[in-house]
Amino acid sequence: MYEVEVKARLQNREEVYKKLIDLGCKFSEELHQVDHIFTPKGIDFPPPLSTPVLRVREQNGKSIFTLKISQSSRQDCIERETEISDGGIMVDIMKHLNYVEVSVVDKKRIKTNYKDMEIVLDTVKDLGEFIEVEKVVTEENSEARQRIQQELYDFLETIGISKQDHVIGGKYDIMLYEKLKTQENSV
Repeated sequence: MYEVEVKARLQNREEVYKKLIDLGCKFSEELHQVDHIFTPKGIDFPPPLSTPVLRVREQNGKSIFTLKISQSSRQDCIERETEISDGGIMVDIMKHLNYVEVSVVDKKRIKTNYKDMEIVLDTVKDLGEFIEVEKVVTEENSEARQRIQQELYDFLETIGISKQDHVIGGKYDIMLYEKLKTQENSV
């Protein structure tokens, strides 16, 4: 299975929220997620496509372990996920397996579904507000997945999100890493 997603900055969260409600969407309770992101030791960050990236997510008292392997882009990846009993032990195991923690993403998220898409509205500490729209597909052809990605961008435009707000290739961990790197270089 492949996760195909798109992301955009939210200029007006309440307006987008209302448009989604008008489409019949019902949102989940707010989730607080803290993601610990790991890459293999010795690999520059952000890692090249096809590099396994591991995540331990703490979410409202649960721990979830995730493997992501980017395919044709960072928004097109193989994803495997499972709930684990102790995120702290998993973090320790990854360090013993020569994985390095490269980023911690702290966000608050609400979710909904519309047709065959999952939609999330995120408030990310130190980055701002975003929307992500994703589909999980079995399509092995990367060109077909790129067409699906374009359909997701087209959907964003129908709810008032302009192309200038699209975040191409952006993952929160990479965005935070680049922001911190820029701040360090400006000091």
